[in-house]
Amino acid sequence: MRLFPAALLALLPLTALADDTVTISGKVTDRHGQPISQCDVIFNPSAFIGDDSLYFKCDENGRYRAEVPAGHYNSLYSLDLPQYAKTQLEFWGWNLTLTEDEVIDIAFDTIEVYSLNVWASNGGSNSVFAAFRPMHLAKALAPQYRRTTMQGNDIAVFDITPELDASQILAHIDGKPLQLLNYHWSYEQIGDCGQQAPAGINANEPCHMPMIIAQFKKPTLSPGKHQFRLRISDKRSGDIGEGLTHFVSNQVGLGF
Repeated sequence: MRLFPAALLALLPLTALADDTVTISGKVTDRHGQPISQCDVIFNPSAFIGDDSLYFKCDENGRYRAEVPAGHYNSLYSLDLPQYAKTQLEFWGWNLTLTEDEVIDIAFDTIEVYSLNVWASNGGSNSVFAAFRPMHLAKALAPQYRRTTMQGNDIAVFDITPELDASQILAHIDGKPLQLLNYHWSYEQIGDCGQQAPAGINANEPCHMPMIIAQFKKPTLSPGKHQFRLRISDKRSGDIGEGLTHFVSNQVGLGF
């Protein structure tokens, strides 16, 4: 989760002009499937956000249409900017290959699926793995610091995760549901804990945030690019978050 000044976003171009462009379109909705009329969709070719980011507005029905240069994109995200970090977080798409027209529907609420990364086991397990960091606005407003042991080492943890179990982790490839085989929690080192850290945690020591690694049964896939979508929901509140990435399969079904 990161805050962005409105002035910075306002300076980004409204359209992308290039000889080789693709059209990405879709509908932006809330957790109940209702359109979000005040939303932004931002494409980031080379970085988290940068001078080359491309900024588009949704219409009153939550629909957007973006003409962007064809190529690889580090990310895209969508949010209701005035409500960001107040009542909502954002939707993220990561590691996207935008080389043809595509529909990317978007849903966001108060949970963020951050830094989604997907890969296949091309050995014996016939599985698709997804790693991501889940973050919940309700927890971010009152974060928890704690200590735990990882691989025999004592570490500091900055925890803003939703409450999840297997039934709250849903994944699809091209709209078809995947079978979750198992998942486990790990920790991502994110930097120093900082001056806001409570007693018992050194401001200069590395902080870690909880992340999930989930294993899904890999379906039979046709060759080419596929759309992988992950949706998680908080067990208590029902708040949701979604993330998306692209996944490529070769002629014998191996994924990359």
